[in-house]
Amino acid sequence: MRRSTDNLIALQFLAVILPVTLVLLGQLTADARRAEALESSRPLRNLASEARANFRTFSNGAADAVDTGTLGRQPAEALQLASKQLMQLANRGEAATLGETTALVAGLARIVGNGTDFETLRPLRASFLLADQQTRQIEAIYVDRDQAVVRDAVDSAVRQKRQVVAALLASGTLTLVFVLATRRRLKQQLEAEAAVERKRRAELEVISIRFGAASKAARAGVYELQQQGEQVWWSETMRELYGQTAPDFEPTLSGWLALIHPADRDAAAQAMTTALREHQQLRTRYRVVLPDGTTRHIESLAETVIDSADAGPRLVGIDLDITERVAAEHRESALQQQLRDASRHAGMAEVAASVLHNVGNVLNSVNVSASLVSDYVRKSKAEGLGRVVTLLQEHQHDLGQFITQDERGKHLPTYLEQLSRQLLAERQATLQELDALRSNIGHIKEVVAMQQSYAKLAGVNETVDVHKLVEEGLRLNASSLERHGITLKRDFADVPPITVDKHRVLQILVNLLRNAKHACQATERADKCISVRVAPLAAGVQIAITDNGIGIPPENLTRIFSHGFTTKKNGHGFGLHSGALAATELGGALRAQSRGNAQGATFILELPLQPRETAHAEQSSAA
Repeated sequence: MRRSTDNLIALQFLAVILPVTLVLLGQLTADARRAEALESSRPLRNLASEARANFRTFSNGAADAVDTGTLGRQPAEALQLASKQLMQLANRGEAATLGETTALVAGLARIVGNGTDFETLRPLRASFLLADQQTRQIEAIYVDRDQAVVRDAVDSAVRQKRQVVAALLASGTLTLVFVLATRRRLKQQLEAEAAVERKRRAELEVISIRFGAASKAARAGVYELQQQGEQVWWSETMRELYGQTAPDFEPTLSGWLALIHPADRDAAAQAMTTALREHQQLRTRYRVVLPDGTTRHIESLAETVIDSADAGPRLVGIDLDITERVAAEHRESALQQQLRDASRHAGMAEVAASVLHNVGNVLNSVNVSASLVSDYVRKSKAEGLGRVVTLLQEHQHDLGQFITQDERGKHLPTYLEQLSRQLLAERQATLQELDALRSNIGHIKEVVAMQQSYAKLAGVNETVDVHKLVEEGLRLNASSLERHGITLKRDFADVPPITVDKHRVLQILVNLLRNAKHACQATERADKCISVRVAPLAAGVQIAITDNGIGIPPENLTRIFSHGFTTKKNGHGFGLHSGALAATELGGALRAQSRGNAQGATFILELPLQPRETAHAEQSSAA
């Protein structure tokens, strides 16, 4: 509507201006043409008139020569001047109009020269009369031509006056028509804009009602703070949020700050002042104390607004009641701490289970060795030596005769030789089993001591050799892997030492190795294998444990780290979840890769060279 009205006004302007402009342009063109015609005709007329006047002067002098007998100098000069003027007319493109007059007058001028006598002029009388007639006709031609130009100028001026009057009448008529049309269009436009304004006001009223209901439901209040400080506007929901429903309460900055908890008041005031001064966004949290003594947690979000260069900045924002959110954050923090503790305990249980499993395997060997020693002792031939001693004691008075003549005595040396060899064999076997028993007991003591050292170092960061750390994790699972026929491969690249909680890393490694062992056990392939690879990263190290077991389906790759998710019949779904949490807390990450079922799997543990706190402290000290 507004665009069509603007177009109509533009057409009205053109309707008024265009006719007058065209007439004026035509008049200017005609004036220029007339001026050019007058400028070109007037000099020609003047030359023709001057030539005629000079020739008449000569003619009068020639008539006087009848009485005097001589043509004077002045008439002769007038003839010469008339000849030159006719030549000028001819040179200006008027030769056709002049005809033979120019040559005739020029011939007479040559004869007359500067003067002559009557006898010379008498034969030229007919030429004088002809030249006089022709110069008179030429003057008449140029006079008529000049008068025609003047008449045309007068007629053109009259026509232009009529055209201007007509143009003005046309412009006035068109102006009246367009004014009426514009008035009608403007009226329609004003009515349309009024309808739009009424609709906009209705929509704004609906939005205001909805915004009020939404802000009330969200326990949010809207405010505006002027740069001067004491000019504050609060919405009704803002009053309700701060418990100030009394009609006599007028919000001011000092009154507002008085409602904020004393411990948070200075920080809140500083945040508001800084946002206004530096034209920044405001995002702050503080507590407010209601009239009944209860405390609410408020989050204030605001934007600095500048309407013009003259007006100062305003802080327009919203206050949100986040009391429930803060309580939920506290509950979540407590639950996260419980989850971390549970993760730590679960990891310790994994390590302890691995230790007990290894100790159990060693105890089996100890039991076998003890049984063999017991059998050796119980079946020993040492009692035969006692019988030999008894027999010798019985024949000690005739020992020589007994050995040489008695059948039992004769076999006694051979028997003693055989008994000696048997006892030596028993002694060697017993000592061998006792050595194995002592070795296994030492292994048990070593495993227990290692677990005790882990327990002492739990939660303490120390600088460790990654290769040794991985080897300790492998040692905790070595006997189990060997018993199940699983080949272990190592691919250790040179990596720098790392500072880390050694016990928590062992929790992760033990769990990953046990999972890899179970994955290999669940497959029917004969070449069960687990590969452990250690490689450097840009800012840390990477430990990858790969098995050729049952693999992981693609849909489970993102779920295996979720709490409670497991594919094992007796699994609890906590090991990988706790391992991922522990890796994150150590500043690293734990992720899985697999091509699918029966394709094996790879678990990658990434650890930083230093824990987050240490790295941050070093950067701060360097800065």
